[in-house]
Parts: sequence; structure tokens; C-alpha cells
Amino acid sequence: MFRFYFILRQTILLLKQSKKIIFITIIFLVVGIVTLGATYMIGTKLFESSASLTGKINITAFFKLDAPPEDIERTVESVKAIEGVKSVSLITSEQAKQDFIAIFPQYEDIITSLKRNPLPYTAKIEISDLDSGNRIKELIKALPTIDSVVFSEETAQKLNNLVRLVWTLFSTILIVVISEFIFIVQSSASVLIDMRKTEINVLKLIGADRAFIELPFITLFSFFSFIAWILSTFILQRVNIWSDVVVQGLLPFGNVSSPLNTINVYLMLLLFSLVLGVLGSILSLRRTR
Repeated sequence: MFRFYFILRQTILLLKQSKKIIFITIIFLVVGIVTLGATYMIGTKLFESSASLTGKINITAFFKLDAPPEDIERTVESVKAIEGVKSVSLITSEQAKQDFIAIFPQYEDIITSLKRNPLPYTAKIEISDLDSGNRIKELIKALPTIDSVVFSEETAQKLNNLVRLVWTLFSTILIVVISEFIFIVQSSASVLIDMRKTEINVLKLIGADRAFIELPFITLFSFFSFIAWILSTFILQRVNIWSDVVVQGLLPFGNVSSPLNTINVYLMLLLFSLVLGVLGSILSLRRTR
């Protein structure tokens, strides 16, 4: 019990002696937590939005008008067997005609007056990986019953590049924030250690163990990290709302299927800040050993 009260008393004394350091340290820690949290929020929503768009990018194959239905069925089976194809849906010429009239009702009289349906059988091919889209397109194009194949390769490539950019940016910011967090905690702890150098030497002389010397500093910077986290959550609540507008502006046709679980994000950031707060203070406390 005495050990607990002594560590608590030393922590309070450190707190009283470090008013300016408290303010500066917490401000920098808040900046780091908010930067990391905002990047994660926006990045997650961008990733989900781009994934929803990825599902909409399919390969469309148009059959020749004179292709017999049996040959079309065999072609569909051949397409399904291609590596990287998730599913194939066949649209008959009559279905295509009805869809066309539904979209362009002003042309219904023209379409119905024609002796022959000008719209061919169409296959919608869903692929598992956008990178393999061009390869699958060329394989389908070579089939004898296929007239033409459409695949938006440029759009697919842009979406792939966006996903890579999001993860690269998040990884870079994570490294920068970790470095900044440890540097700020380590620098602040070093200043406090210098301020209490005499007391630390006295404790060593009377045989105090490392816990008596180090735990007040570790407790103090864990407290700093906790306060910085609380302040950051208020800011991140606004960032979470604002990020929806940002993602919608970048990918207007995409959508985020499920709302971001902010509780998990906040808990992750709390663990992140506490661990790095303890690590930074331990690195500084090596000087006292």
C-alpha cells in the first residue's frame, strides 16, 4: 500500500511541476491521434466505396446476331470456365429489347416496327480481380460466337490505383505518427527527468528499486496519452461526419455499404496512444538506470 501511495504522490508532484510541458505534450499527441484516426476513417470509407464501384465494373460480351442459341449456351459455359470469372448472366435479345424500350420509350414504335430484333444476346461477366480483366476480355473476344467485348480497363486501373494509394498513404502516416508520438513523449520525459535529477539520485542512494523511480513517469505519460485521446475523440466525431462528404466528392457513384464502427476506431486509438506513451517514457527512463 505504501508503494502505491508513494508512486501516486510522486506522479502528482510531477504533474504540478510540468504545467507547460503538459500543454505542449498533449497538443502534439492530439495532433498525432487525430491525424491517424482521420486517415483511417477516410481511407476505410474510400476503400469500401471503391470496392462497391469495383463490383459494378463488369465485362459485357455481345454475341453475333446469327449465333444459334445452342452455340450461345456453349459459349457461356466456356466463359464460366475461364480463370478469374466469378459469374456469367445471359440476357436474351428479347430481354435486351425490353430493357432498351424501358430506358428509351420514345423509340418503342421504331423498335417494334422492325421485322428483326436488332439487339443481340448479351453476357454480363463478373470478374474476381480487375487486374485480370484485360486478359479475360481477350479470351472472350476470341470465341467464335462473340461479336464484340466491352471492358472499362481505364476505370478499373484508376480504382486499383486508388486502393493502393489509400493503403500506402495510411502506412506512411502510421509510421510518421508513431515516430512523432515516441519523440514527443521521450523529449518531454527527458525534460522532467532532468528537473527531478536530484530526487532520482537520492532515491538511488537509499536503495529504491526501479519501480519507485520509473512508475511515476510512466503513469504520468499514460495519463497524458489518455487526456489526448479524450480530446481527439471529440474532434474525430466531426471528422467522421465530414469524411462522408469527402468520399462522396471523390467517388460520387460509389457507396459505403455499412457505417464505420467508430467505437472500435476509438478503442484502437486509445490502445495505440497508451502503448506508445509507455514506450516513449521507458526509452527516456533508460538514462536513470
